[in-house]
Amino acid sequence: MDRASYLSSIRADADLLVAAAGTDLDRPVPTCPGWTCERLLSHVGRVHRWTAGWVARGEGVEVEKAPPGAAVIGWFRAGVDELVDALEAADPDATVDTWAGSQPAIFWPRRMALETVLHRYDAQVAAGTPTPIATPLAVAGIDEMFAVILPWRDTSALAGAGETIHLHATDDDLDRLGGGEWLATLEESGVSVERVHAKGDLAVRGPASDLLLLLWNRDDADHLEVFGDRSLLARWRAAVTV
Repeated sequence: MDRASYLSSIRADADLLVAAAGTDLDRPVPTCPGWTCERLLSHVGRVHRWTAGWVARGEGVEVEKAPPGAAVIGWFRAGVDELVDALEAADPDATVDTWAGSQPAIFWPRRMALETVLHRYDAQVAAGTPTPIATPLAVAGIDEMFAVILPWRDTSALAGAGETIHLHATDDDLDRLGGGEWLATLEESGVSVERVHAKGDLAVRGPASDLLLLLWNRDDADHLEVFGDRSLLARWRAAVTV
């Protein structure tokens, strides 16, 4: 996906998030235990503003507290505008500093598109109306999980002796996205990943959206095809609490 696609995704999923969360701001969010829809909007709005400040200034900024009640919706929408404006103004060819080290500039549009869509899904789960994540964004999210999120996090709980997990997305037209298969190897030093077709000790097959939601512990594997050593899936879900 390019920057324009990520920015369009941010706006579209922000609208869907508001549509789901705004119907009952006191409703609990099952995928974010202890949160309400109001807190969900507050969280995403703060992340958007913090990121806009980082993109514009190269450092984190203090973000205002969200207003209570229904006023959070207008505040949230203003944060979306601030974020998209900052991302549009940034040099698309630059290397940027991030909390995950130096990254290409596409890091922030991708990260914010994924932040927004995952929390859009949270809001929709709370409302009882969850919809899938678009295949290109879901594939980008799986790549980001392995290339950015895991190296940044402490993955010692996933250390292993060469056990392998194979993910196989079953969506149509995956060739244009670089394929839809990943082989994660649990090594003593951490998790290594290849984009290859291979047999794993554990294999999980299904739509890329469902695979991403599984990796982010937003959903279980009940509606996915799972083969082999299920204990590896339990280890992942216990270790990667994001």
